[in-house]
Amino acid sequence: MVFQPQLKILISHDEIAKAVNRLAREIGTDYEDKQPLLIGVLKGSFVFMADLIRQLDLPLELEF
Repeated sequence: MVFQPQLKILISHDEIAKAVNRLAREIGTDYEDKQPLLIGVLKGSFVFMADLIRQLDLPLELEF
């Protein structure tokens, strides 16, 4: 028998999506005429960075 831990959702998918969208709007406003460099720590940031970049409508550079 495989151990199945009981997991509890602390932050919903919708709440995370709204926070990422809000952050993307702030970055878009603050760096409207610039090209920001986004740096993500590869262990754990890949999905977040992908979600954030999808929301951004400005030229940027990305490094891990």
